[in-house]
Amino acid sequence: MRHFFVLVLLVALGCSSPAPETSVPRYSVEESQTPDGVGLIVLHDAEAGIEASVAPSKGANVSSIKVRFKDEWVETIYGANNFTPGENYEGKSPTLWPAVGRNVPNDMRNPETLGGSLPVGGYDHNDKRYEMPGHGFARDYPWEVAEVGSDEDGGAWVSMFFEDNEQTLELYPFGFRLMLEVRLSDGVVEMAYGVTASDANDDDMFFSIGNHITFNTPLVAGSDAAEMLFVSPSTTEIMKEAGMPTGELRPRSHSEPFELADWEVRNAVSLAEYESDPWMEMLDPAGLGIRMSHTASHWPEQPLIQFNVWGDVMDGFFSPEPWVGLQNSLVLRQGLVYLNPGADFDWTIKIEFIR
Repeated sequence: MRHFFVLVLLVALGCSSPAPETSVPRYSVEESQTPDGVGLIVLHDAEAGIEASVAPSKGANVSSIKVRFKDEWVETIYGANNFTPGENYEGKSPTLWPAVGRNVPNDMRNPETLGGSLPVGGYDHNDKRYEMPGHGFARDYPWEVAEVGSDEDGGAWVSMFFEDNEQTLELYPFGFRLMLEVRLSDGVVEMAYGVTASDANDDDMFFSIGNHITFNTPLVAGSDAAEMLFVSPSTTEIMKEAGMPTGELRPRSHSEPFELADWEVRNAVSLAEYESDPWMEMLDPAGLGIRMSHTASHWPEQPLIQFNVWGDVMDGFFSPEPWVGLQNSLVLRQGLVYLNPGADFDWTIKIEFIR
């Protein structure tokens, strides 16, 4: 009788076998909202300790990238997940398309169009003048979500698209489909763009493309932004006056680490002519670094800016913008990708963390 009682007690206490462990998937996706009500799609890589938020309704903006560093979560994106209008620079990672920077014909040049802001400029095509906002218009429209998913082989991802409409045709007389897939896989944040020209277009479609991604400085709270380092093996700087290319080039490389405290404050430096696919690294003295590279299915001829570097490190932000383009490209017809009707162009940005 005593043996029977012990057996019953063990079963009642669950001692006959250990409880199965619940496995947490490496990759996952969830929906969320910013404090001001903007919908987000949040991608997770639990093993690598990376989280990326995307706001489809805000131009498919990659609005936050967090990384686990020394058992703490570090937000790397300036202005992360804050879409409340304000007077300060908004930051985050807006898509620049079909133009980067200003486009201002000679007869429109005045202190307002060449000032510090990015007002609406213009360009001519087939004897017609079109307006073009600074940095294009793709960032100003909501994008449609095409697919959201995660699996152990492919990572976590969201793909979105934006197509021409009545409003865009007033600014840009081409049919198009612009795709962006944001993916976390093997510790890498990947932003893969695809541009397709409508096969109904009468002319070759032309554009520049970029991303105005902006990082916090310092990356790690309490670190010294003045001691952050920048590395990027460009060979050339494209010179500008009042924000517009002058046609002059000069040698410039940061293949050796350069202290960001010495970087030109809020003066865009346009880096070009890399011997291979362009890349840059920024390194926080606390030990956290970011490596960003980008590659294209084909590159336009020079002059072509591949990193347009701008920021105010001591004011908290640094923006090494990956570009395939040139300021005033629609006017100069330089630094442009041309697509035949029905043709495609692919461009991918990769962000990796140094820990």
